[in-house]
Amino acid sequence: MKNKLIIAFALVGFSTLLFSCKKEVLEDVTFDVTTDSLTYNLKDTVLFKFTGNPDNISLYSGESGNVYDYRNRTVKEGGEINFSFQSRAQNADCFTLMGNGSLRVLVSTNFPGIYSTSTNLLIAASADSALVNAANWTDVTSRFNIPSTGIINTFYNSNVINIADLVQGSTVPLNIAFKFSSPTTPTLGANGITIGSLVLTSSFPDGSSANFNVVPGGSVSSTWKIVRAANTANSWATSTTQLKFTSSPTTDYSEDWAISNAFYPRIAQPDKSIAVKNISNPQLVKYAYKFKKAGTYKVVFVASNNRVYGQNEVAKEITLTIKP
Repeated sequence: MKNKLIIAFALVGFSTLLFSCKKEVLEDVTFDVTTDSLTYNLKDTVLFKFTGNPDNISLYSGESGNVYDYRNRTVKEGGEINFSFQSRAQNADCFTLMGNGSLRVLVSTNFPGIYSTSTNLLIAASADSALVNAANWTDVTSRFNIPSTGIINTFYNSNVINIADLVQGSTVPLNIAFKFSSPTTPTLGANGITIGSLVLTSSFPDGSSANFNVVPGGSVSSTWKIVRAANTANSWATSTTQLKFTSSPTTDYSEDWAISNAFYPRIAQPDKSIAVKNISNPQLVKYAYKFKKAGTYKVVFVASNNRVYGQNEVAKEITLTIKP
């Protein structure tokens, strides 16, 4: 009797072991999607018809922010990054300095954006200028229209210039700077050389665009920092909408920078899908969707079966034309 019990327990244990070791099989996803037409009017509601019963269904409509091909994207390629401003001279000496190269426009993609907190101007100037000089700056002055002659106290447009070629990668910062340097500087007046109407924008082939804040915002600016690299008696100053370089007459070398915050115009957030069905929902045989704009759209439905031991997924694509 004792031997029979031992054998019985052994058989039960062996059966349990075999069951527990049995590999779970994840079912393939059976799913398809169709529409009655491939062309609709903007006023129409598109009815997508499903076959199969996957656990989850999500939709990439092909509209901006909902593009299947951009689901893993972190950087925006191509496109334009445009910068523009206006410049004004208070007197003839300002025009001379603007025309002889004393005023420069520069771009950096590796400036750390760290500034001294010292209240001692000489100490702060030394620390800040060291970091500025350690960064790589690309001189883009020649791309812009900066007047060397003209009408006093009149703003001149720089023209809108694309600087996208200087910014590569989503984690690469963009700092813009106005630099004044001159071996001697005459009296430039209370407004001196004024830079206003600052605009920085981006636009990309996917239809996305951005307008970055480069407006100084006041006498203490959160968007522009001033670095007095040489001759602290002269300096850039910020106002609500403008940058101004003013100077008393000096025979000493002056070097002063107005540097923008860092911007990341190429950074991209991966596009998101629209949840259509999850595992807790009953079988779905149709789904209605209305497009917001006319155009041609690559519509992708992603269906999946999800278990703790794995996931199977299938994507079904339909190209639709939406007429105005």
